[in-house]
Amino acid sequence: MLRCPVCQSEKDERSFIETYVSFFNNQEYKLYHCETCDLQWWEPLKIIPEFYEMEGNEAYELFHMGLREEIGENHRMFFKYIPLKSGRLLDVGCGDGVFLKEAQKAGFEVWGIDFDSKSIKVCQEKWGLKNTFAMSPQEFAEFCQKEGLKFDVITFFEVLEHQDKPVEFLEAIKSMLKPEGYIAGSVPNRESWMIKKGRKLYPHGDSPPHHFLRFSKIALGNFYKRVGFTDVFVEATSVKTTEVVPYFQVLITGTNINKLFRKTITTHELAGEGTTIFRELPAWRKAVFKGLKGLRFFIFFIPALIVKFTTEGIYLYFQCKS
Repeated sequence: MLRCPVCQSEKDERSFIETYVSFFNNQEYKLYHCETCDLQWWEPLKIIPEFYEMEGNEAYELFHMGLREEIGENHRMFFKYIPLKSGRLLDVGCGDGVFLKEAQKAGFEVWGIDFDSKSIKVCQEKWGLKNTFAMSPQEFAEFCQKEGLKFDVITFFEVLEHQDKPVEFLEAIKSMLKPEGYIAGSVPNRESWMIKKGRKLYPHGDSPPHHFLRFSKIALGNFYKRVGFTDVFVEATSVKTTEVVPYFQVLITGTNINKLFRKTITTHELAGEGTTIFRELPAWRKAVFKGLKGLRFFIFFIPALIVKFTTEGIYLYFQCKS
């Protein structure tokens, strides 16, 4: 028998709802659904830290090159909803530090940790974020205990779904919070149309050993209440037609056309708007890129508009109080 990693409800090993064979390690994984707390999780449930530095997902190539410059809608929700406007902030899984540099601008004293030492190097060298460390949450929690270090708010955006021991992860987070401190962050929204379609277009993105846990609003709320947080707030990010349109195009043309388009116009297949490479492009290349995006938007606007009003956003933003 298996046990749900959140509520410990028993699950028959034969009751999996999906299988997946990873390109990274050729391991077969099985997906289970807990009827008690609504979590979905993959077995075998074992994180592989080297997956990130070895760029098992192309997003980490983007992090390691230090190309990103803009935060996402999930990060903007933090600045919209968190009642704190200053204080000591720790970002767990800080990646390339794009969110941290914005939090610093907003008035927070920022700290960050990540498994991925290459991303931490970008934090330090590109953004000058000195209080950033290549450590696990458990390792950093021990460091904080020795140093008497506590935080007003701890954030983790797209981190919880990577965990193989989510309750232990939250216990480590709680140990670093001040009394009445906050946590905030986001996870992929398994009920979003874009997430469901994204699994077909990019099958490695929401599967192990990249993601191990899948959350709904109910599952996420249940989790935080179960581990002792209060004032639990969960809200899906907004759906914008501009982010839906590419899904329709890729469904028709495939992913390689998008990469070829980016590489031809911007010189790199990952260099879209909001990256350093794009910002430094000649004006004519930017104009061609935006013109072709505009044409795509015109072609797929109507179906994208329908999706906008019939689904939830890609991420579930959350914040709670200790």
